[in-house]
Amino acid sequence: MSNSGCSRGTSEDIFNFSAVAESYDDWYSRYKGRVYDRLEKRALAMLTDDLPAGLSLLEVGCGTGHWSRFFSERGFRVVGVDISPKMVRVARGKGIGEADFAVADGGELPFKDGSFDIAVAITVLEFVLEPQALLREMARCVRRGGRLVLGVLNRFSLNALIHRIKPSSIVSKVRFFSPRELASILAQFGRYRIFTTAFVIPIRPALWTAPATNFLGELLNLPFGDFIWAEVRL
Repeated sequence: MSNSGCSRGTSEDIFNFSAVAESYDDWYSRYKGRVYDRLEKRALAMLTDDLPAGLSLLEVGCGTGHWSRFFSERGFRVVGVDISPKMVRVARGKGIGEADFAVADGGELPFKDGSFDIAVAITVLEFVLEPQALLREMARCVRRGGRLVLGVLNRFSLNALIHRIKPSSIVSKVRFFSPRELASILAQFGRYRIFTTAFVIPIRPALWTAPATNFLGELLNLPFGDFIWAEVRL
């Protein structure tokens, strides 16, 4: 699972990410977390490889700065915002180069129109009460010719099915998207492309097969990957 961050308006009251801010990154140190992280970063790198270093990037729902570090290491000038003060405090404490952080509501971003080259939200729409309103704010903050990059949890994935059967985690409360549903939302903002990735059998004995299952899922362009990536050219 990817970093959920917050920047979700009143959803902080529902999900209370501040309560898990100090332990949130522990997931990435576990075997399963590392498997997903590698696959997701590989896919995100494919979406941003054509972008030159030095561009300004707004990360909405930056959470503890996990993805902020990734973007910074790839040469972007990052501004991360999150509605959870504790999440922002953890992100600032990491000392990530070329990255600034602030507490802000993604539905009312404190930036002028066209302030950034790119705006990113990774596992954020799932927790937002009004996804289209958040996307409009993100698009407003990006210059003409810039882009939006989004990552969301896939409704058609095996992981989503497991969370529906065993509703015990915070993820069981969120809104999963299908590729078609996400496409219908993004169409109003510009030219977009969508693909799914992270084709993983999510049980520990089978995690070692992830490179092979992911390769096959992407090759066949199957709609069942755990993660949906999307890019919108504004």
